[in-house]
Amino acid sequence: MGTKRAREEKDDNVAKKAKKDKKEKKEKKAKEPEAETAAPAETSEVVRICVPIAHPISNDVENLTKKVLSMVKYATKGKTMVRGIKEVTKIVRKEKAGSNSLVILAADISPLDVISHMPLLLESKNVQYIWVPSRGDLGAATLSKRPTSAVIVQKVPEDKEESYNKVRKIISKMHKSN
Repeated sequence: MGTKRAREEKDDNVAKKAKKDKKEKKEKKAKEPEAETAAPAETSEVVRICVPIAHPISNDVENLTKKVLSMVKYATKGKTMVRGIKEVTKIVRKEKAGSNSLVILAADISPLDVISHMPLLLESKNVQYIWVPSRGDLGAATLSKRPTSAVIVQKVPEDKEESYNKVRKIISKMHKSN
């Protein structure tokens, strides 16, 4: 009988200690966010790595990144877009990419060797291309959960054709300025 009571007391002590530890953790957690809120103000900028061959890049040239990604989204909904380095390369090499096609490449690719052949191939086939800063944003524009390194837009819906042509003109000006 004594051993049963001793076990119950021991269980009670363990439960009290666990409760006390839980309470201390909760208090400690409540104090930590105060310290964290001051630090992010100093380092709020996200640093993105960009490959050295990424030119022309659409870093806020007339909101070009936003416009290009919206074109990708429209093409995705219309199912006139192909994503992935392997598929884009295959389409360009087989000359299925028309003169109205646009290739969008992500500038934060690692390793560089994966995509280094693309600009030369696209220039030799006279296909326009543009670099965007983030492959995560490019993947999101393709309505995918995965980041995407390369996308080819072959056609956009007719109601978006005018804005698509404006984007292509801006890109062609960027290529000629080299």
